[in-house]
Amino acid sequence: MYSANHQTSTWRVFLRVSDLLSIAFSFPLAYWTTYYWDALSPPNVDRLTWINCLFVGCIDLYLMGLFGLYRWQPFIKKGLMLRLLALSVLTGSLIFMALRLFLLPMDHITLSFGYLPVLLVNAGYIFLLVSCFRLGVFFLETHYFKSSRIERLAFVSWSDRMEQVLQGSMHNALSSTTVVGYFTNPEYPSLRPPDTLGFTDLGSLQDLRTQLERHKITMLIVDLSNLGEMPLLAITEICADLMVGLELIPWTFDVWSRRLVMRMVNGVPTMVIKEPPLERFSNIILKRLIDILGALAGIVISVPLIIVLGILIKRESPGSVFYTQTRSGFRGKNFQIIKLRSMRLDANEGTGVTRAIENDPRRLKIGEFIRTWNLDEVPQFWNVLKGDMSLVGPRPEIYELIEGLRASLHCYNLRHLCKPGMTGWASVNGFRGNTSLEERINYDLFYIENWSLMFDFKILLMTLLPPKNAY
Repeated sequence: MYSANHQTSTWRVFLRVSDLLSIAFSFPLAYWTTYYWDALSPPNVDRLTWINCLFVGCIDLYLMGLFGLYRWQPFIKKGLMLRLLALSVLTGSLIFMALRLFLLPMDHITLSFGYLPVLLVNAGYIFLLVSCFRLGVFFLETHYFKSSRIERLAFVSWSDRMEQVLQGSMHNALSSTTVVGYFTNPEYPSLRPPDTLGFTDLGSLQDLRTQLERHKITMLIVDLSNLGEMPLLAITEICADLMVGLELIPWTFDVWSRRLVMRMVNGVPTMVIKEPPLERFSNIILKRLIDILGALAGIVISVPLIIVLGILIKRESPGSVFYTQTRSGFRGKNFQIIKLRSMRLDANEGTGVTRAIENDPRRLKIGEFIRTWNLDEVPQFWNVLKGDMSLVGPRPEIYELIEGLRASLHCYNLRHLCKPGMTGWASVNGFRGNTSLEERINYDLFYIENWSLMFDFKILLMTLLPPKNAY
């Protein structure tokens, strides 16, 4: 960006400072509140106590960053901010207590319970103070610093992506944005916005320098899909000379374009797609830990259900209660998925491996109930515990169908960048069975690109709702 009229926002710096202050003040307040009435015999505030509270604060700060509390959306959306903050503080407190119980000797563990009331009140104060400080930062940004981010936009040509960018720019809560008008590309004169939108025609690119100066434009947005190489060089030189910000919409990157970033390699600028969140080591460990805990709990809870369903399956159709099938997993590695058998033993004879359809004649009577409520998936807690699957992720595809899907569906193989799941974003939105494979892939890729712990919890909760298109 060349513009001298645009000041970079410092809201992230303000947030980090306010969070540090909140955590620093929370422990003295918690200690004073807990023991003010002398209802309990207060323990001595020794160096170990301060170290413990510092440790809790470090855990909370790390989790706040991990859960995205320093990103744009949680800053401008109060409800999202409060939910993520509550999750961070609660998770931090649980991790701290678990580490103490696991690492300290028994006599120290008994002593540490004397500090438990203070730690609980401390967590409450952290949530309260961080929330108040963040609301204060938001107020300052929106009322006192907004004038330093006044934008006067113009754009070149028209496209669906340009419309999305303009809508996002005009709905920016922390800037004052005016769309002055648009320029037409002589090579594509028909690419102009509808008259109903009311944008002013500033002329063609030949008038760019004159109009940028006349209307005091601070930002020019260009969709590279509708622009040749030579016009872009001329536009870049003009914007640099006039110190006008230049925002480029990349060529048609319809996969993970939001993760496209500029990187300098030995002085040469390159454009790369950042790694998805699930390729970061810390996220891999966190997701795997939750998978193990969830799988162990799921196995314990599901054993009685499997026994009952196994007896019913065996009565209707002698043979194995379980059914295994080769599925494609993480990075294309095959594994054997385990399911409760819901079809006849000869279900694939003559037709080969095919998808289940509505009112499938191969189903057992009890199989209809099992598949409608996804109970055939219950044994997959064992696949999760083994590491072949995750609790949440794209549903694993039948191995025999993979090659055909890769050849016919754009970017299909990208869904194998994370472990397949017992449930997934596409599944809970009804994209299963005889539904659009293209939409299913879009939902799977959206999940991989936007993964977060909160997103996983949301999908798990949605899984408890009545399933759609399960047959």
